[in-house]
Amino acid sequence: MRTRLWMALAAVSLANPAMAQQGPIVIGVSTAQTGPAATAAEWELWGVNLAVEEINAAGGVLGRKLEIMVVDNKCNPSEAVNAANKLVEAKVVAIEGSHCSSAHLASMKIIQDAKIPMITGIASNPQITTLSGKGGNDYAFRISASDAGMMQALGIYLASKKPFKTVAIVAEDSDFGRGGADAFKSIVVPKAGLEVVSTDIHPQNAPDFTSILTRLQQRRPDAIATFQLGGDSLNFLRQAMQVGVRIPFTGRIELGGRNQPIIEAGGLEKSVSAWQYSALADSPQNHAFAEKIKVKHKAEPYLQTWAGYDCIRVLAQAIKDAGSTDGTKIKDAIKAMSFTNVMGKTVRFDEYNQAGHWVALHTVLNKKVTLAELVEVK
Repeated sequence: MRTRLWMALAAVSLANPAMAQQGPIVIGVSTAQTGPAATAAEWELWGVNLAVEEINAAGGVLGRKLEIMVVDNKCNPSEAVNAANKLVEAKVVAIEGSHCSSAHLASMKIIQDAKIPMITGIASNPQITTLSGKGGNDYAFRISASDAGMMQALGIYLASKKPFKTVAIVAEDSDFGRGGADAFKSIVVPKAGLEVVSTDIHPQNAPDFTSILTRLQQRRPDAIATFQLGGDSLNFLRQAMQVGVRIPFTGRIELGGRNQPIIEAGGLEKSVSAWQYSALADSPQNHAFAEKIKVKHKAEPYLQTWAGYDCIRVLAQAIKDAGSTDGTKIKDAIKAMSFTNVMGKTVRFDEYNQAGHWVALHTVLNKKVTLAELVEVK
């Protein structure tokens, strides 16, 4: 047995001396394995692991295998700082992270000082744009649209279709929730000519939304614009169903995914939402990606799954283009690259290191989710 094992290892060394002599290239992943975004972080790792698996099956990067080091940031700024420091100390070559906007913003100074590129496809707060690239941090990148970009696309759509006249806003008390609500008020409301009848900001992991839902029932807005992470969003929607709230939703509500049973029960009828990814996008890449995820996880890919997958692919391409694992060279390669995302759209990073120039607008009609438009935003 030992002789056969030695002979196999020797064959690998002869076939690929570089891979045998060098260790793996390690990319860090800072995500919320516990806390309010834990389930969504699991979906993110579906995409991360699939990308790594595919890249290694194709020969790795620079003749070396790709590996990931996952650290839990709990979707908390302080924990995110600890997670970033751990990854820096481990000498990862780049970081996919940090899932939540507050965690991402808290980590940016650390990765800038360490000169380690960090890329996200989930965190949506507009401050990330203004602070990245030309805004100061040349090592921070994003492949998904910010709340400002998504609200720009949503505002144009609502202005043309005019499904709502009044709206109530419900958001969690976080950089994600407040950033989304602020972008909705400043962009969508004036563009679509909406009247905001109320704004409710609640703490994360709120157990009971009865008081908010009672007020919404009394005010009867045409739509409810929500900006909540997965756990709170699902809890809010379930409680809305229980108390008989049948008002369309808009903003950043996930149409499909874990909310599919609510849709099938008629709870999200006539809702319109802006999203950063669509499993319904018609491209060969997306069809293949969705099929692999369905086979592995018995579910369609979520936004977070796409984000993890394409972020790892961007980093792998950058390392290959740079011909190096040096952080500064990887950063320069990301800034210079042209990248085709899973939805089949070719994008480049702009002067603020943003490549999230496409927004998926989903609607629900007759208990079915459809991709209304895939909109390019600048």
